[in-house]
Amino acid sequence: MQSFTWQELLIGVIVALAFYVTELLVFLGASGRKKEIRFDRGEIEDLKEALAELRAQQGLMQKEIERLRDASDTPAPYAQAIRMVRQGMGPAEIAAACDISKGEAELIASLHRGKS
Repeated sequence: MQSFTWQELLIGVIVALAFYVTELLVFLGASGRKKEIRFDRGEIEDLKEALAELRAQQGLMQKEIERLRDASDTPAPYAQAIRMVRQGMGPAEIAAACDISKGEAELIASLHRGKS
């Protein structure tokens, strides 16, 4: 039976570890490569339908955003009433034009008459 020196055993362990690390790196490199994804026709059709639905929802959301933006540009009845008071209009005209009560129009007129 042949005996090995500690130096020979150390070299053998280093060679074995080097071999193991090389195999590990090769395995990890192979698993990290891009894998081709294949879909059958049914899956592609499902994806197309989902995409069309998302686009339709996006269109509806865009219209709603535009509607809200336009609505925010529309003056509130009280802001419009204040402008009408400053233009010299009376409470009855303001109430009719702004769709507010005559009492509200009179209050706005008394608060904002003469202010510029």
